[in-house]
Amino acid sequence: MRSRDLLAFATIDAAQSCGLDARTGSITPGKDADIILLRADDLTVFPVTDPAATIVSAGHPGLVGGRVVKRDGILVDVDLPALRTRLLASRNRIAAAAGIPLDGTWRPRPEAE
Repeated sequence: MRSRDLLAFATIDAAQSCGLDARTGSITPGKDADIILLRADDLTVFPVTDPAATIVSAGHPGLVGGRVVKRDGILVDVDLPALRTRLLASRNRIAAAAGIPLDGTWRPRPEAE
């Protein structure tokens, strides 16, 4: 699957499969749209050779439902220390429930042949 195919799958194809293509899924006048803006000179994506691949691999929405959630690469109105604490607690709970040590020694079991 090419990056352009994945981008179409995640936008217009997803909207069509949900019956929402008249309302969203493409940048068309009158439709709802969240836009991803990437700086082509940012070191995380530079040099941009394939724009679709760059969007698919490095794109992060700055708008959700028309509301700005990210500005200058930083989440807006998010308590990052509290979020990190919640994420670590979630990871620790899931690892403990699965019996997975967090010291780097865990390895997946080989698949049964």
